[in-house]
Parts: sequence; structure tokens; C-alpha cells
Amino acid sequence: MAAHLDRLLILGLDGATWNVLDPMRARGAAPNLDALLKSAAHGVLTSVEPPVTTAAWTSLSTGCTPASHGVFDHRYYDAAVDRMKVNHSGRVRVPTIWRILSDAGRRVACLNVPGLFPPPAVDGVVVSGMDAPHLDAALQGSADFAARLKAEVPDYTLRYHWKRAPRSLEELQTNARGTVESFLGRARGGLLADRVYPDWSVLMVQFQNLDPFQHRAWRHLNVDGTGIEDPEWNAAAAEVIRGLDRAVGTLCELAEARGAGILVVSDHGFGPCQGRIDVNRILLDAGVARPAGLGSKLVRRGKQAVDHLRLWKAKRNDPTARSASFDTSVAGSFPFDWSRTVAFAPHQDTAAMVYVNSPARRGATRNAAPLFTPREIDEAREAARQALDEARHPETGRKLFPRIIVPADAYGVDPAREGYPDLIALPDGPFWVRTKLAGTAPGDWVREDPNLTGTHRPEGIVALAGAGLPPGRNLRARLIDAAPTILELLGVPVPPHMEGSPLGTYRPTPSRRVDDPRARPIAGPHQQPAFEFTEEEQAILEQRLMDLGYME
Repeated sequence: MAAHLDRLLILGLDGATWNVLDPMRARGAAPNLDALLKSAAHGVLTSVEPPVTTAAWTSLSTGCTPASHGVFDHRYYDAAVDRMKVNHSGRVRVPTIWRILSDAGRRVACLNVPGLFPPPAVDGVVVSGMDAPHLDAALQGSADFAARLKAEVPDYTLRYHWKRAPRSLEELQTNARGTVESFLGRARGGLLADRVYPDWSVLMVQFQNLDPFQHRAWRHLNVDGTGIEDPEWNAAAAEVIRGLDRAVGTLCELAEARGAGILVVSDHGFGPCQGRIDVNRILLDAGVARPAGLGSKLVRRGKQAVDHLRLWKAKRNDPTARSASFDTSVAGSFPFDWSRTVAFAPHQDTAAMVYVNSPARRGATRNAAPLFTPREIDEAREAARQALDEARHPETGRKLFPRIIVPADAYGVDPAREGYPDLIALPDGPFWVRTKLAGTAPGDWVREDPNLTGTHRPEGIVALAGAGLPPGRNLRARLIDAAPTILELLGVPVPPHMEGSPLGTYRPTPSRRVDDPRARPIAGPHQQPAFEFTEEEQAILEQRLMDLGYME
């Protein structure tokens, strides 16, 4: 690694992949990025498992895998109340680089990075990303910066434009314009941060809207065999990349003026999506989950009635309150016979998160759980693992879940005690996962989703300019390498709990078990005070996740 830098600009391109950027550079749609790469070392960056947005950006912020920082998905299963809840920064178990840098006397400005709500107190400012319920909440870390951002950059919003695949050219063009405006708003927010905090050491700007755009409009980019050849539609999709490139160019000019190095990183890559895998249907067909009989249906309806009563009371107190599926208990959300179901999957997207039905997992409904002894729990976990391992695509015969992680073995933890899933099943590359049973029949495990044309891949991008590394496509890195790289470039010691290695000194190391002392959760002042989203905030965030395709 080169000599230490005084400043570092970090560009977070959510879901960026060379599979898109290389063709767009060749077509002349990304001249600023092309110019940057000519002077940068760059290459493929491998995301974490699972490669989902909140877990991945938390790994960038901490230098740790989800096994250590504790965030596996946008949401988590709260067994104590048998409900799904949205993750937040107070649940992150290790310090972030933003606090580490701030504590080391380095001023930071971090805009729009997921996994940072509520925003931590730092020397500088952190503006939360997609996990903030609204802009006022995202800006709560600095009242002065909030006032100036609203006054000087009115196009800095948390708005998202891709709630479905575009059904007309006009819809594609309209959403593309809105997305470009959001990119430029982010860049102008970065310029404002430079004016408000001119002595910054690290300035990071994250561009979230690239991800939902690729989810909904992948085929119109026309970069692989699934592409749609239609010049007008292709040109409209390319405008999104052109707009992103303009935003990148604006911030690269700032970096040059300030003598800053530049790190470009994505949280994961992208590729075409061929459909969703119904994980709970697989568990039902294997007898691991059991359908509700008449008695169970009556019990479920009773639970739903209780949920509806609670929601009615909330709406009576606030008529504008939104309905939300995680206002419903997990037991009330799935048509299972919970007295006989031994494993279930209550949340998903880039992976199936499976839990065994033990008393420790069911909280207030623990009396209905059929598993009690360690042997029963182990047997249930193995039955669920085997069911997913044996599931094949009905046409190709390929494994639907080629990689299944068993946290008890892989991380050396008691998943129930830590609140981790018992199984994390990663789907075959072209597929997304669903947990909702949408009238599927036995054996009907895979269905197309016309509104989800692209999906995450583990292969993202990384580029580093101004740090003395030889330019060219010569980097091989992991997402967890970003945090130690940032610290080393700025001359700040890398703490021993980080699992990554600074770029340029890459060494493949096995993942640490959670019982490794260096990887143990670190209690201390970096953690947020006790925090819970309100019912309304939960509903807002759930709707956003639905709009972005992460929930159904």
C-alpha cells in the first residue's frame, strides 16, 4: 500500500457490476468513470453471504462478515414477539469505521449508506440511507447540515422510482429522469458536505437507486443474452448510467481539487433474474413444514384477529397510520400447523432464512413449538437442510440452493441465542427467493416474476485511484477489505476484530468463528442507545422494501 492519504473520496455504487459498466464504457455512456479507471487499480470485489444490501453495506462499514456484525438481511425475526422487524444500526455488534475514524480525530461525511440509521454521532455528519423512514430522520445527526441540505439541495430525497418493471417507454423514460435527478442530488449533497466540513478526511456518497433500476429494467440495458433489442428503450435505460456517470464526474472533480484519493466500491453485483424460488413450498413438500388443518386454521384466524385488533387500535389513535405485514405475527402470516411444523422461513430475498421451530424461536407462542431437546433441534435443522439441498429446478435439474450455510457449524454459535437463522440457503445465481405462499401447488417451486428482471450476484466492483497502486484490472478483493483499506490509507490502525485485509496486501484468510476472541461482539460506546422503530416507521420501511422488490 502506498503512503498515507490526507483525504479519501468513497463512491458507493449500489449493485454496480462490470457486466454493465464495461459495455456502457465501450458505448461511450460512462466517460468520467472510464477516465477514472485509466488511472486506477480495479477489479472484481466479492460480496458477503448473503449479498443483500443492508448486510453488505454494514460489512463495508465494519470490515466484518454478517456472522460477526449480526446483520443478515433488511429485517430480522424477533422471536420474543413472533414478528419481523427492520434492522437498524443499534443492532450492529462491532464498531463502524465512521466512529473509529471520528475517535481517531478524522472528520467524516457519509451520505446515504444503508445500515446507519439511527445515524451515529461523529465528528462531521452521517446522513442515513434507505433504512431511514424519511429524510428528516436520516438527517437527525446534524441539525445544521440538515437545514442547509434542505435549503441548498432540494433534490436530495429518499425517493425511489422503480416499483415495477416499466410497462411503457414513457414510464421507463420518466423513471430514468427521476433516477438521474437522484444521482445528481446525491453528488450535490457531497459538494455541500465539502463546503460545510472543508477539512474532511473521508467523504462517502452512496448511490442507492442504481440497484432498484437494475432490478426492474435489467433487460433494457441489453448487456447479455437476456437483453431486449429496442433502440428507444435501450437508450432510455442507458440514460440512467449516463446520469450516474455525470454524478461520479462531479465528485471526481472535487477529489482532484482537494488532492483526495478515490475508492469506488459496490456492495454486490448484478445479473438477470429467471424467477423466484418458493422456499416454504419446498419445506411443505418435504414434510418439514405442515399445512394447517381445520383446528390450526381456527387458531391462525384467532391470531390474525388479535393482530387486526392491535392494528385497529393503532389506527384509532392515528387515522393516517399504515397497515403493514409485520404488524402481523409470523404465526398469523403463514398457513402452517405450528404444532407439527419443525422449520420455517419467515424472510428472504437473496437467501432463504430458515429457523427451527423450537421454544427459543417462538417467544410468546413457544408452547406450540414441537421441538425441545437438542437432538430434536439438530434433526429438524438437518431435515430442512436436506430438503433444500435436494430441491432441483423442474426443467434444468440444477440445484435450487447450491450453497447452504449452517451457522451453528460455520460460525460456532447457538443461532437461537444470537438471533441468527438456523440455515442460510443461497439460491442458484439467476434466482431470487420468496417465502409467501401464493397459491402454489406441490412441486411448484419456481415461478417467473415479470417485475423482477435482475437480481444480485456476489461479484461487485472495486477501484482505487491515487494510492500508488499500478493502474489496470489487477485487484482481487472482498467487500470486508474496504474498511481496513480506508483505515490504512488514512494512517489509522486497523483493529484486530476486522476480518478484511487492506487492498494491495490481500491474503485469503478463512472466516473467523464467532467464538474467535478477535471476532467477538464488542460492547461499548459505539453502540446506539436502545432503539425501536415506531409502528408507523416500520410500515413506511416495509412499503419501501416492497416497492424495491425485497418483499411481496
